[in-house]
Amino acid sequence: MNYFLFLLYLAAACLIVTRIPFVKKAGLSTKTILILFIVRLAAGIIAVWLPAYFSLPNDYWSLHRESLIEYDILLNKPKLFFLDIFQSNYSNEYGGFFSTTNSFWNDLRTTLVIKILAICNIFSRGFIYTNTLFFNILGILGPVAFYRIFKDMFPDKKSAVLIGSFLLPSTLFFSSAMHKDLIVFTFLGLFFYALYFIIREKASYKKSFILVSSLVILLLMRNFLFIALIPALLSLTISNKFSKSTPLKSFIFVYSSMLVILLLISFFFPSIQPLAIISNRQHDFMHLDKAASQLTVNNLEPTIGSFLSNLPQALNHGFLKPYLWDKGGKFTPYWAIELFIYIIIFIMALFRGNIKILFRNHFLLFCIFFCFTIFLLIGYIVPNSSSIVRYKSTYLPLIITPLLAAINGFKRIT
Repeated sequence: MNYFLFLLYLAAACLIVTRIPFVKKAGLSTKTILILFIVRLAAGIIAVWLPAYFSLPNDYWSLHRESLIEYDILLNKPKLFFLDIFQSNYSNEYGGFFSTTNSFWNDLRTTLVIKILAICNIFSRGFIYTNTLFFNILGILGPVAFYRIFKDMFPDKKSAVLIGSFLLPSTLFFSSAMHKDLIVFTFLGLFFYALYFIIREKASYKKSFILVSSLVILLLMRNFLFIALIPALLSLTISNKFSKSTPLKSFIFVYSSMLVILLLISFFFPSIQPLAIISNRQHDFMHLDKAASQLTVNNLEPTIGSFLSNLPQALNHGFLKPYLWDKGGKFTPYWAIELFIYIIIFIMALFRGNIKILFRNHFLLFCIFFCFTIFLLIGYIVPNSSSIVRYKSTYLPLIITPLLAAINGFKRIT
């Protein structure tokens, strides 16, 4: 019965995704949209099935089990089901916004996913693969948003844009399963879409609503995004207003100024420790159970000196791990091969392409600096390579898509 319902819902989902106005305006044929949707769904099902087949610890099945409990509460105590979303059981109540332990906000992102899954169980009869299908109806909006951005930028590089937006392996794998990653990837795409076209054209109520609502959801689901967005958005604003011909100068100025501000705060106000948010996050990760792909990391202290001394390690972990020769989890070799291919793409774009012009575009500089900050934060914080791959996968289209378009040059960038 579950498989029969799955097929019925699949047929309905195929009709729905091809009729969503946002998807239709991407300019893709109905056949292409269906193929891409099926590919995403297949990746999501594989992502859920593989851990169960290999008996690996994973979040998908634990979320599923929790959703069945919440589903029972929804049926029998619906008032409690909705009210306990807002209930904090910690002594600090609603403090610790950036904490990963004993924090209402850290729990909230998982709680919301479980609640959504519990509602999905009404229609899926608790079948995990049908829930994966439901999530991907929403999830298709993320890659479509990226496709619409980069197709507008690189109108003569549609194949490269299609691959970069939809088919990067780790992005496809992690952003298509029923998890926070799918939600973050979707609303990241919508946020960047709204921001790009507000700058490109003009603000409208619809785009402004997408921009603000996406930012709120991202803040709830992965609050460290906010740290990386602040300097990137400030740089984008200043470059658009004061240095339209040389935007790189504005980005360098803003990021250098923020580094100087951090130095001054550390020197004159040692009791104020803004870097403690990042170092505490690393300490929380290090207290989790050791993973098969665990990395040896230095203890990070909330001082400029500690961050500078750990910078080479953070760059190494955030940008180059896993290596081809690294041992770890079952899938580490595949992620290492993927990363190696991206390095080759970068080298090809650097020596054969038109990569210099990418640094003259305000929005692409925004993407580059934002991703650099995110990858560096991941390098500082996350102590195992599998999790590094997973967290980075959400942002890869912002970097890899322009590099793919830059190979062999392009006629114009808009």
